[in-house]
Amino acid sequence: MKWRSMAWAALAFGVVGLALGLLLAPRDTLAASVASLLGLAGIPLGALALGLSLAPISGSVRDQLWPWTLVASRAMPALLLMVLPGLLGAGLIYEWMHQHSNGFRGLWLWWPSFVVRGLLYVGLWWALARWLLPTTLRNPAGAGLGLIAVVLSVSLAAFDWAQSMEPHFASSIFGLLWLGRLMLSGIATCILFSLFAGASRPGVLRGLFSAVSLAWIYLHFMQYLIVWYGNMPEEVRWYETRAHDWPLLTWLVALQSLVFIATWWPFSQRRWPLAVLAGSTLLLGLAEGAWLSLASLSGLHPLASGLAMLAALVAGIALMALSILPRRSA
Repeated sequence: MKWRSMAWAALAFGVVGLALGLLLAPRDTLAASVASLLGLAGIPLGALALGLSLAPISGSVRDQLWPWTLVASRAMPALLLMVLPGLLGAGLIYEWMHQHSNGFRGLWLWWPSFVVRGLLYVGLWWALARWLLPTTLRNPAGAGLGLIAVVLSVSLAAFDWAQSMEPHFASSIFGLLWLGRLMLSGIATCILFSLFAGASRPGVLRGLFSAVSLAWIYLHFMQYLIVWYGNMPEEVRWYETRAHDWPLLTWLVALQSLVFIATWWPFSQRRWPLAVLAGSTLLLGLAEGAWLSLASLSGLHPLASGLAMLAALVAGIALMALSILPRRSA
């Protein structure tokens, strides 16, 4: 098929770019690979969480979106390949890799343990998407248990892959921040699929999209409020670094608030405006992936990191497209 051929070409381009990056700027390339993973994971993983959330309820939202969660979550195997660079090259990214600890902390921060956990996270998500999600309409209890597993594993993955890039920063809500972005990206993806398939009630989809956008804003605001009110030096520095050294990324992440405001207006329930808002959310999710991770590392070269991020995104999107697109015409 034409689309699959284009995806294979994009994958080749991305892989070549990543290979060159690993040769010329390995640390920048590995960090960009993690950032692209955080930004793109919302397509299959957010769709999985959405599908598990919708299964126990009835109504127009489920009818319009749940079938597309099955489609989007088919991209889950791509995460297994996307996570490998960050796991295998963790010593160049994570400062704690070079520190010695005893007891449970030492076991948790042991590199083989880090790799095994990462593979277990992705393996769990893949299993839930492959075997549990398709059965959830007739097994709502299973959907609830699966959703609990997703929330807990996503939180642990966020701590491992992103928060630990800056070992002196601590936030118990950090995992929920990434989960909020995953849900936004997953909903945006399924809304796009539904709209292009002729969604019968786009206004209902707009309502769900607006509600999840508000939840995302709330989570970010709560963390910022606690840090500001508590005046905690390390946590304040986390925000200062992003505001001063990565202002463009910070403003791009903040633009999600404007997307939320746009959903208030009646025009946003029309197909094309809603599609634009959903597509913008997917793009802003890529920026947030970099904001959560790259901004925690010092000494990165902007050009090298940017080019590596582009290559990683192209390769990741191509892998997901190959997982979702049918292998042959009907």
